[in-house]
Amino acid sequence: MISIYNNKDQIICLTSMRNMCNKITYLILSIFCSTLQLSAKTDLNGLARAGYEQLESGDYTKAINTFKEVLEKDASNIEALLGQAIVYTRRQEYAAALIAYDKITKIKPNNAFAWNGRGLAAYNLNNFDSALGSFKRAAEQNPSGIFHESIAWTRMCRGEYALAAKSARMALLQYNKAGDHSLYPLIIAYFAYLESSEKLNADRTLAYALSNNRDKNWPQPVVAYLAGKIDAAEMISYVTSLSEETEAHTYIGLKHKISGTLKTAKLHFDWVIRSGDSSIFEHTLVRSISLHKNIAHNFLSGYN
Repeated sequence: MISIYNNKDQIICLTSMRNMCNKITYLILSIFCSTLQLSAKTDLNGLARAGYEQLESGDYTKAINTFKEVLEKDASNIEALLGQAIVYTRRQEYAAALIAYDKITKIKPNNAFAWNGRGLAAYNLNNFDSALGSFKRAAEQNPSGIFHESIAWTRMCRGEYALAAKSARMALLQYNKAGDHSLYPLIIAYFAYLESSEKLNADRTLAYALSNNRDKNWPQPVVAYLAGKIDAAEMISYVTSLSEETEAHTYIGLKHKISGTLKTAKLHFDWVIRSGDSSIFEHTLVRSISLHKNIAHNFLSGYN
């Protein structure tokens, strides 16, 4: 569990991001919990509260209209702006979400969750420069593992592999400090080291990941696959959701890409782009790989 907000009266805890249906849900719940905490102090007006009820019931059209009504009366109403951002993110309307988060960060420049939300919107729009800046601002306000992990993913997309490994190590450190357990920073660092031709560090990272496997839950099968203990088919047999299946094909593709079996890598990357969960970090990473100018022409040509 990740403790999101603490005070004398209330402790809000969220399940680790990777155990949810997708990673965007982590952002949504983080901001929603922060909003609920704020409402305890400021007493959200009935209209904004109704908007959140509509949002949680899945009636996004009514929710967005309700939040618009609030903003017509108070253009800087933070609760309504957060509500809008959540709706746009859930509907994967990232350009609109980015605009909403821009307004929020101007009003609340020290809100880590708002900066993280802005970063995720920019990330999903392939605007990695803007995403990186936003994630850094989030980490400055709250040096949690999730924010540093977001920085690591963004650096992977930018092809900054040595820096990605460094950010992944920082994410692991922050997770450990908080008493949380996540193998994802180690997986990121493993591939970042391989891309940087630092095989010794990659092997050490993988060995550490193997020694820290505490259960058989996802992504433990990924680590077992990367270590050669199970094959790709067996790893995929452990997936329980589209997001996990997307991760599996991404990691298989990355392993084949680095080993030089590019046709096999392309098969898995094509699956991710065609059928994968577009809301998760790995999906955007695969999209970025197809756009990198420094990828060998024989690999790029398959996407043209």
